Amino acid sequence: MKVFNRVVVILGILLLIVFLIVAAVVPSTVLDDVLYAAQQAQDALLIGWPRSYIVFLVVDVALVLLLVLLLWFELRPTAKKTVTIRTVSGTHAEVSTASVQQSLEYHIAEIGDVLKVHPIVRGKRKGVDVVIDLETLPEIDIPTKMEEISQAAREVIEGKMGLKVANLKVRMRQARHGRGQVTHPAPAAPTEPMTPPEPAGMPSEPFEPLDVAIPEEPAAERTAEETDPYSM
Repeated sequence: MKVFNRVVVILGILLLIVFLIVAAVVPSTVLDDVLYAAQQAQDALLIGWPRSYIVFLVVDVALVLLLVLLLWFELRPTAKKTVTIRTVSGTHAEVSTASVQQSLEYHIAEIGDVLKVHPIVRGKRKGVDVVIDLETLPEIDIPTKMEEISQAAREVIEGKMGLKVANLKVRMRQARHGRGQVTHPAPAAPTEPMTPPEPAGMPSEPFEPLDVAIPEEPAAERTAEETDPYSM
């Protein structure tokens, strides 16, 4: 919005400069044109009375409201995006409010029973205004938890960052039952080793080898002719 206001102000100043230069060069022509435009507006207002007056009144009120709105956007107090830190030695340093918000979000999110945290930091002359939006688990001790969070926020802002807390507000919202609770999966049942399927038609009892003696055949007696290599 500041950019729009600046553009409007710059254009208005440029038009005013051009008008004043033209009026300085040809004052009579400018005055005649102004008088002619005023006479034409008066004639139009009298001819279409009272409808023309209603239109003129609506346009006039709309322009006044627009100018007042632009003026309010230009003059309204805005939050500082940086905060000045003064050290013991007198050195001045500036810290952005975004850095303060990130530090608060990081440290407060580590507190137990906190599901979500969204801090809002606004810079002031006497310090910073802090608003912390929280979502916690249900059925907790709210006063104790708010005190713990407030102490953690002050420790971060005043102890670690060297700033001063002007106002601190904690807005807490509890989650619904069953939300945000960690559910552990049930342990899987132990698996038994797989046994290969038995062939069809085979007995289910274990097979025992049979010890059967096989009689040996008597060796045939060789004749003298078979043993004598020179016999034909």
